[in-house]
Amino acid sequence: MSTLIWKLRQWGRVLGGAGVAGLVALLFALLIQLTQVATLNTTAAEQRTRLATLEAAARTAEVLPAAPANPLASLPPTGEAARLVGELERLARAHGLALPRGQYSVSSVDVANIRHWRVVLPLEADYPTLHAFLAAALERQSNLSLDELKLTRERIEMDKLQGEIRLSLFVEAAR
Repeated sequence: MSTLIWKLRQWGRVLGGAGVAGLVALLFALLIQLTQVATLNTTAAEQRTRLATLEAAARTAEVLPAAPANPLASLPPTGEAARLVGELERLARAHGLALPRGQYSVSSVDVANIRHWRVVLPLEADYPTLHAFLAAALERQSNLSLDELKLTRERIEMDKLQGEIRLSLFVEAAR
């Protein structure tokens, strides 16, 4: 043991005070690096296990039914249009959107047996609220499409923006 201490003192004299401080700092950094790598390896192993679990669940997941050969066959009947528009307005209120008034117009599509509802909704909201509303509306109603989105903001520092959403709602026409 005394030989080890003597050799360390000799190295200390050769390196000097700054060299010993640098060597201690290097050893400390190496120790920290090794502990971080061990932590990251543990995290990576957990993520690999979770990925394997998710992949297995995806393989055993229920296969979605095939889309109908004629997509027009899945359109709701004309009588459902008012309920669908009401659902759209309830969804907007649930997301905190201020919809002062809406404009609705209906037209028939000549080539197909469908009715085209044009819905124009003025709004006042912030970006996340608007995005959440549009994503939820388009996900819930497969017969709804976003035609136009106009956004304005009076000053750059304002969170709220004013705008107008133009949506199309397609329903089956009465026979």
